[in-house]
Amino acid sequence: MKQMIRVLLVCTVAAWMTRDAFAAEAHPSLAKPGKLLFEDDFARSELAPKWRVGKGSFVVKDGVVTAAENPEDHHGAYAYIKPPFEFKDIIAEFSIKLDGSRACNFMINDSKYKESHAGHILRATFLPGKVSVADYKFGAMKNDIFEKNKDPKTTPEEKKKLSESIKDKQAVFKANEDLSQWHQMRVEIVGDEMLVSIDGKPAGYIKSPGIDHPTKNALGFEIAGKSTELKNVKVWEATPSPEWSAHREAVLAELHKLQ
Repeated sequence: MKQMIRVLLVCTVAAWMTRDAFAAEAHPSLAKPGKLLFEDDFARSELAPKWRVGKGSFVVKDGVVTAAENPEDHHGAYAYIKPPFEFKDIIAEFSIKLDGSRACNFMINDSKYKESHAGHILRATFLPGKVSVADYKFGAMKNDIFEKNKDPKTTPEEKKKLSESIKDKQAVFKANEDLSQWHQMRVEIVGDEMLVSIDGKPAGYIKSPGIDHPTKNALGFEIAGKSTELKNVKVWEATPSPEWSAHREAVLAELHKLQ
């Protein structure tokens, strides 16, 4: 009888260990969280004082922010955490619902950096059916590239060459989730890598030198079109996850299927 109990206990422990192993494989992380840097449950009637609104409309009600672009602005609606704080490697979590908008951009900048337009460093973008990630520091927002693309004298052929020159600074992935419904997003940034997950499942990845910019100091959202709903924003300091090296290749192989 005792022997049978011991066998059952061993089997039970093995089952739990196997379950945990499968969980780790199903939801691998690039980073592990440290100190909580910021959180907002939007339990008030406006974004202030925690956010600075640049352009567009931001309405707060019942813990949800509804953000929409003003067409006359000719620019996406955007808001950044206030006051700014310096950081490098982070984990950010938030929930969004695309309620008619063309895109919701999670943006990270460095206001002191003058070699890219408006100090843009990187972004993770959620679109209907897609997730896009980009190194803006050395990609589309690098000053010479940005200015050349905006120059009306730049020919389509020249723009095509510019796009080819920075194609490794951006990656696009198919999103199987219906982003017109609520989903939890997670953006992990460690060193020169960024991993994006939707509801705990990897959904986008990029490895690029601009991601490793050492003095990021602005974090916010930009909304294209009308509208995106947003809630429950949290940001932590991050350090490398010890499990990432063991699961990295498998994650990238799965993500490759979405490209």
